[in-house]
Amino acid sequence: MEWTHALAGNNSIPQALRKLIELVNADAALIARTFKLDRKVKYVARCCKEEGKVWPSQSQTQAELVLGDNFATAKAGSIWTLSDALIADKAAIPRHLEGDLKDLGEVIIVPLDTSGGHVDHIELHFRHKPAQFELDLLAIMASTLASGWSNRTPGSASAICEKGRNHHLKEVSGNKRVPILGLQNPAGLSRCEFRVCAMLKEGFTVKKVSEALTVCPTTVRSHLSSVFSKTGASNQVELLHLLNRRNDADRGSNNAETARIG
Repeated sequence: MEWTHALAGNNSIPQALRKLIELVNADAALIARTFKLDRKVKYVARCCKEEGKVWPSQSQTQAELVLGDNFATAKAGSIWTLSDALIADKAAIPRHLEGDLKDLGEVIIVPLDTSGGHVDHIELHFRHKPAQFELDLLAIMASTLASGWSNRTPGSASAICEKGRNHHLKEVSGNKRVPILGLQNPAGLSRCEFRVCAMLKEGFTVKKVSEALTVCPTTVRSHLSSVFSKTGASNQVELLHLLNRRNDADRGSNNAETARIG
């Protein structure tokens, strides 16, 4: 129900993904759109359950490795696993992907739509080998996930992808950017998002932020997902870099102004 509501614009897609993670005991989930012509990837949503970790990274899709030759034709609502792909190909994990997959026990792909010029899919990452009941539950839900996607509000996925790609921080005179946490609020952060960013900049972990704001860690990650879209950051490391860089630039500008006036 949450999945259907999210795709109709009445709920958060990342929140629906988090519920899916909890149901099948996965460690991360993502929805990705890969264009068939150039294989360029756009992420609709990504989340993980690395509670309390200072810098949880954003999961990267492994769809081409898992789907192989079936990448552009896999049936919507079917289930594909990394372990089966490796057995079928009788090959080890490609060397350039070893770092990405070394901590993963399994990757599961559920194609959502392969009929157009792009492939949409849900991807689940597990640090452990999924139990049979977890696989059975996912098999039961797979067709519902695909049918819900096909009935989503038209253009909703494209709008989310475009939002993440096209959002830019406002510029000020002299072609300089104002600080993300400045009074001008160039990224258009909400009050809660602003507070989360300020606390992360001070060295708080997600868990500590949730305790200080008396909200659950899932809520903090939901705010972070929105912040990533608004700032163009793909993970907390990049976000912290942006927060510090903008403030450093602002301080340099203020110091120069002070010296000129003095």
